[in-house]
Amino acid sequence: MAQENELNRESLAAQVRKALREEIISGQLEGNQRININHYARKWGISTTPIRDAFKQLETEGLLHVSPRRGVYVTEVDWAELKEIYEVRIAIECTAVRLTAANVPPQAARAALEAYRRAERATGTDRTRLLREADFRIHEVAMAYCRNLRLQRLAESVHDLVRWTRQTLIRRLPRPYEDTLGEHIAICEAVCQGDGARAAVCMQFHLENTIDRIAKFLLVESPLQASRERRQ
Repeated sequence: MAQENELNRESLAAQVRKALREEIISGQLEGNQRININHYARKWGISTTPIRDAFKQLETEGLLHVSPRRGVYVTEVDWAELKEIYEVRIAIECTAVRLTAANVPPQAARAALEAYRRAERATGTDRTRLLREADFRIHEVAMAYCRNLRLQRLAESVHDLVRWTRQTLIRRLPRPYEDTLGEHIAICEAVCQGDGARAAVCMQFHLENTIDRIAKFLLVESPLQASRERRQ
C-alpha cells in the first residue's frame, strides 16, 4: 500500500508539474512572479506535498527559482539563455529550411506565403490578428517538410524554450509581428522557388535580426542589466 501511495503521489506531482510548466511556458506566469503554494493547493484541492515535488522538478529545469527565505519565483529569461536558444535555432532552422525547399509540397509553401500576404494586405485589427496567426507559419513548414527525423527531434527538444521566449519576451517588443513580416515573406518566397540556399540565408537573417531587436529592447528597458548580460 505504501508503494501504491508513493506512485499515486508521483503521478499527482507529474500532473502538477505539467500544469505549472504550461502556465510558465505560455506566459500566464511572468518572470520574477512569486508563486503561492497555498493558492495552487486550494485551486486544485490537493495537499502541498505534490506541489513542492513539482517545484523541485521545475527548478531543476530552470523554470523556477526556489529561495528558502523569499519563496518560489518564476525564472526570467535572461540574455545569456536567450542567446543560446537562438544560436541553437539558427543551427537547426537554417538547415531545416534549406532541406524543406527541395521537399515541401508546392501547395504548402504557397499557403504559407499567402498567409503572410493576407496579413500584409489587411488593416486595423484584422491585420494584427492575421500577423499574429501567421507569425510562426514558415518555421512550422520548415520543420514539417525537412524530412530529417533527427533534426525534427532536436527542434522538439527546444520547442518549449522557443515558446517561452515568444510568449514572455518577444510579444513585449513594440512591433513583434510587423518587424518580422518582410523577413518571413522573403523566406517563403525562397522556399516557393525551391531555392534552399537562399531560404537558409533569409532564415539566418531573420533570426539574427530578431535577437538583435530583443537586445536593443532589453537595453532600453533595463540598460544596466542588459549591458551586463550581453558582456557575459
